[in-house]
Amino acid sequence: MAQRLTSFLILLTFVLQAPHSFAKQPVNIAIVIDDIGNSAHDLLALSLPPAITLSILPYTPHAKKIARLAIAQERELLLHVPMQAKQHNDKLGQGALMLDMQERAFKAQLRKALDYLPDVTGINNHMGSTLTEHVKQMQWTMDVLNKQGVYFLDSRTTANTIAESTARISGTPALRRHVFLDNIKTDVAMEKQFSQAVTLGQQGNAVVIIAHPYPETIRFLSNKFKQKNKQIQLVSLQTLLPERDRLAMAKKRNEFRQANNVVINDADHPKDKQLQ
Repeated sequence: MAQRLTSFLILLTFVLQAPHSFAKQPVNIAIVIDDIGNSAHDLLALSLPPAITLSILPYTPHAKKIARLAIAQERELLLHVPMQAKQHNDKLGQGALMLDMQERAFKAQLRKALDYLPDVTGINNHMGSTLTEHVKQMQWTMDVLNKQGVYFLDSRTTANTIAESTARISGTPALRRHVFLDNIKTDVAMEKQFSQAVTLGQQGNAVVIIAHPYPETIRFLSNKFKQKNKQIQLVSLQTLLPERDRLAMAKKRNEFRQANNVVINDADHPKDKQLQ
């Protein structure tokens, strides 16, 4: 009895002296703002915490200016690559990857878009509900990315996407979207989606949220991160990849750019940013 009481007292002392060891860990959340570049209003996204990644559409009027300002903030950038969808392909914009393209033209189109925004560390699909269901085209995509040291974020615009699995099979680092924040642009709806992301994160996995540069979304996220939240750890997207993958990609990017005389910004490799 005395021995059990002693053991209990030792355990109680440990709990009282080290409460932090039992504290719930914050949820790691990465946020990507898609569809950047068409409007001057997209510049407002630069007011958001620098851990939030911007995904920029190629050849859009404000793409290069926003990219330059984002890099100055040491903010991570993605290339938001237009890909063939099941409908509304008239909204894809320039540089779209289509099913009827031959391999050579397809890869050249993707390489040209990457050359247009050479500071990106990854890409994700803009639309693409048709293209991301096709193995051959996804393999061509990963061939280009793997050579240039760029990773893939599957926006998951179709439940039948094979983009992420194709990337992993080909050895291209990949992530996936878990929650769309602003399909409905009200505070109530966005709070519901954000709470869903937190719930997913509490199950032990990092969560990727995709949002858009709507005024309502910018305001919602600005308010959300105005004060520290111990429940949430906002992290840059690429930190969700294994460190060895990030280092390997950085090495490939440097080698590719040196070999091809690509001019890049000094802030090419944004620091891993976290906001508690």
